[in-house]
Amino acid sequence: MKGFIELTECESGCKVLYALSKIQAVVSDGRDTFIETGFDKKGESAGAYVRESYEEIKGKIEQAS
Repeated sequence: MKGFIELTECESGCKVLYALSKIQAVVSDGRDTFIETGFDKKGESAGAYVRESYEEIKGKIEQAS
């Protein structure tokens, strides 16, 4: 499916299709990876922690683009 990548959320273990157009950033500290999809009304970053590594996500984005 072009324009989407499938990732696994850490908390629920659910597989989720993320629209590339909605991903604003991929952040990793070498251990955890966070997909930022925007900000809430308080200015806090919104998104989800995922099981895939930064490099895996980068590859998926390159393939889907």
